[in-house]
Amino acid sequence: MVTRIYRSILLRIYLNWLPALLVFSVLPYHTAMACSVYGKGWGSKWDNPVWPNSATITWSFMTPGVGLGAAAPPSWSGVNTLGSNGPGDLRKIIDTVHGTGAFDAAVRRAFDTWAAAANLQFQEVADQGGDFGTVTQPDIRIGAFSFSVGDLSGAAGFGPPGDDVNFPDPLSGDIAFNDMNNFNIDPGSEGAPLQTGPGGLYLNDIEGLLLHEIGHTLGIGHSSVPDAVLCGYQSPQFNGSACDYTRVNRVLSADDLQAVRNIYGPAPPPDGDLSFDCFVDAADAILANRIVLGLLAPNAAQLTRGDVAPLVTGTPVPDGQINIADLLIILQKGVGQVEF
Repeated sequence: MVTRIYRSILLRIYLNWLPALLVFSVLPYHTAMACSVYGKGWGSKWDNPVWPNSATITWSFMTPGVGLGAAAPPSWSGVNTLGSNGPGDLRKIIDTVHGTGAFDAAVRRAFDTWAAAANLQFQEVADQGGDFGTVTQPDIRIGAFSFSVGDLSGAAGFGPPGDDVNFPDPLSGDIAFNDMNNFNIDPGSEGAPLQTGPGGLYLNDIEGLLLHEIGHTLGIGHSSVPDAVLCGYQSPQFNGSACDYTRVNRVLSADDLQAVRNIYGPAPPPDGDLSFDCFVDAADAILANRIVLGLLAPNAAQLTRGDVAPLVTGTPVPDGQINIADLLIILQKGVGQVEF
């Protein structure tokens, strides 16, 4: 009887909100961002797969001369030229122009930027050898190989394992520079136009490029925010052409910060974003509805993000649960009636 009365109350509430829901489903109100993470509160991260546990991530430069394992893209070729001291050695090329140690310093600055953004620690260690995509330690390995002819990509990075504790993945965390491309440590400040090289093409800025690829190795997908470090191809509807690839970009945007904290913490404030896409829209209302009806047990991340009620002077004061009050506030935020 109690359950029947409870469902009846919910039905009346939903009927009152039906016009808003119809608008919601057709024209969702997006309050800001478009960050994307591979995990939704569980998995696709380093160390403990449960959000918001921190992680200590080891990284190395691949041993010069190691090859490509079977998991590497079939169009790639060659052996790791980074650190080889040969004519194609990216470290040697960069250091010749910018001074000894300049390449390694740019890489370390990229790691330091991510470490300062969330509950992350990076430890540089000696590489243990092994072809690209074939070993699980260190977590992140950086090398340089030849991509296919005509491929303008500066580098590629592979995301973390779905569960690093129980199911380590040899390909996870590997980063490869395209040694057929052109690189630089751009002297410009944040937002300045990138320098150009042969054929008038923009030179890949080592630090900004590594920021993007390390983001992928941490579990972040491409963003549709044009100035985000992680901006890139998402779908034919957002093919990355709107991203600003022409300027120095070494400062994490709010979108990048939201994404990495969705995986490792510190916890973002309660905001109603149960689906972890940095929107509050129909997807979040559906998840909240399922939680209220007892059809879905929220994980720790969802409970933290979805516990938005009550609102006190426009600010969520969490009470440790997701109930009808939270659902209604998520609906209101989704259609733009409240903002926080």
